[in-house]
Amino acid sequence: MPKYKHILIDLDRTLWDFERNSEQTMRELFAEFGLQALCHADFHTFFKAYHVINAGLWQAYNNGTLSKDELYVSRFSLTLDHFGVENTYTLGKRLGDYYVFESPKKTALIPGAKQLLEYFKGRGYRLSVVSNGFKEVQCEKMRTSGIYGYFEHVFLSEDIGFQKPHRPFFDHVLGSLHTEPPQCMLVGDDINVDIAGARNAGIDQIFCNFTGAKPDFEPTYTVTALTDIMSIL
Repeated sequence: MPKYKHILIDLDRTLWDFERNSEQTMRELFAEFGLQALCHADFHTFFKAYHVINAGLWQAYNNGTLSKDELYVSRFSLTLDHFGVENTYTLGKRLGDYYVFESPKKTALIPGAKQLLEYFKGRGYRLSVVSNGFKEVQCEKMRTSGIYGYFEHVFLSEDIGFQKPHRPFFDHVLGSLHTEPPQCMLVGDDINVDIAGARNAGIDQIFCNFTGAKPDFEPTYTVTALTDIMSIL
């Protein structure tokens, strides 16, 4: 087994429980802005529509065909438009501001996250976050959930100018760490963004397959729980 020195870890849905924290924030937003009356829909119906729209926009953002500012507003304005609300831009921006301000305050982590980070710390691995998430929220998420101090570096696509899975993102990370691919392991939940990107850069990967996905290629390792990683590294 290779001797890894650096562990590169995705944040959202790998360590920070994005689904749980996002739903909690959306429930608060839904009530705060009176969206049930405005959209003539209950929360479940609203959130389901938002989830589909948001996922499509994030795919476009990761592919470089949508800007951050467009994503920031459009995920809400398009959801409002779906429910027949008129003049959605202004309210969509207010909802976007609320979400970005409130969601990083949520603290739910994927089960086993802190246990794994403690294990890595005890084994002497050097840890870095690698994320496409928004710059203004990612570090705040880590601080409020109590995991910021485990990481030596936080690599964000906004700072680098390239997003995962594109090769220049990983080249920048490797250059900044003054290391080579065989010394690194990437841990992530997104087969197309995290795992494929690392694979194309020559970096071994641990695919956190929490949803039972069936990828088109074989990652270096696959786990279904974070604590399973301790038997690999």
